[in-house]
Amino acid sequence: MKNCIQKIIVILGLMSVAMPAMALEKDKMRVVTSTYDITMDVTIAKEKGYFDLLGLDFEPVTVKGGTATIISSIGSGEVDGCFLASSGAFTAYSKGVKMVQVAGNGNRTFDLYARKDSPINSLKDLEGKKIANKPRPSGPWLALRYDLDEQKINAEVIDVKTEDLALSALLSGQVDAAIGEATFLAMYGDQIKKINSSSISKYLFNSCGWWFKEDFAKKHPEAIKKFVDGILLARLFIHEHKDEAMQILARETHMDLAAFKFKDAYDLPTFDMPTTIYKYGLDKMVGIFQKYQLVEGEVKVDDLVDVRFSIIIDKDY
Repeated sequence: MKNCIQKIIVILGLMSVAMPAMALEKDKMRVVTSTYDITMDVTIAKEKGYFDLLGLDFEPVTVKGGTATIISSIGSGEVDGCFLASSGAFTAYSKGVKMVQVAGNGNRTFDLYARKDSPINSLKDLEGKKIANKPRPSGPWLALRYDLDEQKINAEVIDVKTEDLALSALLSGQVDAAIGEATFLAMYGDQIKKINSSSISKYLFNSCGWWFKEDFAKKHPEAIKKFVDGILLARLFIHEHKDEAMQILARETHMDLAAFKFKDAYDLPTFDMPTTIYKYGLDKMVGIFQKYQLVEGEVKVDDLVDVRFSIIIDKDY
C-alpha cells in the first residue's frame, strides 16, 4: 500500500506538468453512475476534477428502470459504460450485449443483524427462526440462501423491499434477524449486533465493477485508461482524506451523519490500489448463479474481462 501511494503521488506531480498536452487530446464518455458507497471513487474523481485533469470529458448519466434499462442503454449506444453487479453483466451477456469489465469496485459484505439482547449470535442459531431479507434474485437473497443451504439451516425467510424495512421488522420483533447496511451499526449499535457475514460476500462484491461496451473499449482505450487512472486518484483521496470523502458520500446519498451514534462503526469501503479485476470471483459467481438458475446459458468469463487496464486476479483469494 505504501509503495502504491508513493507511486500515485508521483503520478499526480507528473499530471500537473502534462496538463497542456492532455488538454489537446480530450476523450469523451457517457457513463451510468450510482450513489453507492462502493462507487464513490467515480463521484469523487468527477468532483475533484481528476477526469478533467487527465483529459477526459466524463458525463455521468442517471437512468430510471434498473439493470434492464441500463443494459438496454448500453446495447443501443446511448451510454458507453456503467457500474454493474456480476448478475447484470451475465444477463447482458445472455442477451448479446457485449461488455467488458475494466476495473473492480470496493469491498463490502452482506451482513445479518439481530437485536442486541437476542440469544442469536451466529447463523447456526437461526434454525427455525424468521429472517427479513430482500427477495430473489438480489445479492442479499443469494448471499443468505447460499449460506443457509451450505450449513443446512432451515429458517423462514420473509421478503422485504428494502434494508430499512428489514431493520424495522427486526426492531419491532417481527423477525429474529435481518439483512442490513453498513450504516446500521453506526446508527443503531445500541440496539442491534452483527451476527453473520456471508461466506460469498467477497465473490459477490469483487465481481461487481465498472463495465464498458466492448466496441467502445476497443475503439477508445485511451479514454478507458484515463477513466481508470481517475478513479485510482480518487481512491488515493478516499484513503488519505476519509472525513472529507465521508462528507461527499453523505451529501450524494442524503445520509444523515448526525444520526451516527457510533461513528467508528462505519468504515468506508476498502478500494484496491492499483485497480483489480477479480476474474476468479467472476468464475465463482457464474457457477453459483447457474446453481440457483439465475443466469441463462453458458457464460465465458474470458469474454467479460479486458486485461489492459487493471491487475487480473485469476486464483482464489
